[in-house]
Amino acid sequence: MRIPRALWWLVVVAVSAGVVALDLATGPYIQFPILFIVPVGLAAWHLGRWPAVGFTVVLVGARLGIALGLEDHLTPHWAAVVNAVIRLLVLLGLVVVVGVVQQRRALAARVQELEGILPICSFCKKIRREDGSWEQVEVYVSRHSAAHFSHGLCDGCLKEHYPEHYHQVRAESPPTA
Repeated sequence: MRIPRALWWLVVVAVSAGVVALDLATGPYIQFPILFIVPVGLAAWHLGRWPAVGFTVVLVGARLGIALGLEDHLTPHWAAVVNAVIRLLVLLGLVVVVGVVQQRRALAARVQELEGILPICSFCKKIRREDGSWEQVEVYVSRHSAAHFSHGLCDGCLKEHYPEHYHQVRAESPPTA
């Protein structure tokens, strides 16, 4: 079952709010910035790159706000800003990595492989299926990939099988490179 995109928005917002609330509740001594990976990763995977970047900025901004405004200032402001920049870079890196993984998965799904040794008749070029029956190469390739075929005649076959039409067809056809 595929979860609708709108529901993923709710899930990511809820998880983000939970992470920020946990961070806020524990104060300056116990921090959970590693948990920011969960909502950002979910957003990157299910919502896309730009929503994930948005969640990254909001989460890091919220954590920075907590560090600058609500803590008892045991940590200097410059350290809170440096930590925020580090978190931002790490989470943006996560967004990029998730994007690359998704691109590779999409490409792998798009390319249906034809590999191995295909038993093919040396005369008619039909391919033997696993059940022992034979089918046209075009049918086999179309069933096992996203390729489709259109048919024509090469010059050699045109000349051999239809010599009476060869010169007429060649005169009407544009020259090939």
